Amino acid sequence: MGSPLSPVLADIVMDSIISRAINVANIPPQYIRKYVDDLFLLIHKDRVQEVLEIFNRQNESIKFTCEVEEEGKLPYLDMLMIQSGEGRIKTDWYSKPISSGRILNFFSFHPIDQKLGVATNFINRVRTLSTVRTEEEKNQLIQRQLSSNDYPLHLINRMLHQPRPPEVADTPNTYRSVVHIPGLTPTIRKILRRNVPSVGIACSNNNTVKQLYKTTKDPVPYMQKSKVVYKIACRDCPGCYIGMTKNQLRTRMYGHQTLINTLDRKLSAGLSYNDPEIQLLSQKTALMEHCIQQQHRFDVGNPTIIDCCFKTQALPVLEMCHILTNPHTVNRRTDTEDMSATYSFLIASVDDLRRENERTDGSSNQHRDTRHTTQDHTVG
Repeated sequence: MGSPLSPVLADIVMDSIISRAINVANIPPQYIRKYVDDLFLLIHKDRVQEVLEIFNRQNESIKFTCEVEEEGKLPYLDMLMIQSGEGRIKTDWYSKPISSGRILNFFSFHPIDQKLGVATNFINRVRTLSTVRTEEEKNQLIQRQLSSNDYPLHLINRMLHQPRPPEVADTPNTYRSVVHIPGLTPTIRKILRRNVPSVGIACSNNNTVKQLYKTTKDPVPYMQKSKVVYKIACRDCPGCYIGMTKNQLRTRMYGHQTLINTLDRKLSAGLSYNDPEIQLLSQKTALMEHCIQQQHRFDVGNPTIIDCCFKTQALPVLEMCHILTNPHTVNRRTDTEDMSATYSFLIASVDDLRRENERTDGSSNQHRDTRHTTQDHTVG
């Protein structure tokens, strides 16, 4: 578990054990089926214990257990196989006696499409695996199971009667994980689906059990935090500088302050802002370029952390996102040249939507103020 290679290795090991056991026990291959580590065999009842011992001798670290047919019934995975009197096998949807029947609750903090996907998958399993039930019995089972997980009855009935959607052949080539935020995440997904169909969104949830427990570690001091995206405000104008650092924040601020001190020292020595030595400092960072061109100073002693990430490779992307969404940044255009076209398109779309909403709200407020003024004038 944990490594992407684990399922492949587990499958190879299982295939090796099964092949050796089949050769020793002399079991016809057509009577054995495997799904991961669950096996289904058709053998004579007198050989059950013998075959089980043969399987358990193949690897001392892997032990098999056996479940035999009872009253013509045998569960396998989530399916119950039933022998009919005609020599045929019928099936029924099956859940273990210890099963709680809990699935993704309808009131859980997940995207609605995930909840609908869980319900649809359950409906399809019951309908596909149950050959001994009538349609009415299947619907009653589905309603009982979904209702116990708080799915509304009108939604269940609608899903039971709607036609099965056709399978989509074209699937996204790339998936990206995005934290589920009601309202925002569905909008981003629609924009991508319409304009960038090669990119898919997989929602993740931050409301986990881990948040219920208080951390026992001491909080990291503000200036000692690392892997952050920060913002430094200009003291003389609304501008700001946005940067990122993998080291501690105080170490990065010390670097900025050292460059500013070097500038002030050269100016005190009689050099002008147009001097080549001063202009050479402007090439260090966009912050120094603004200090020299505008003759302004930044509040380096009071930076603001605007984002953080444990993944170091994600920091440049976060930095570029904040630079693109901040209209007052003094950063250079080259600071965002490496931004993926997908992210740039999303940011531009969200900005356009935000501006449209602001214009709509501004027009509504202006109309409301005008209406109130007219009403007050009339009353007066």
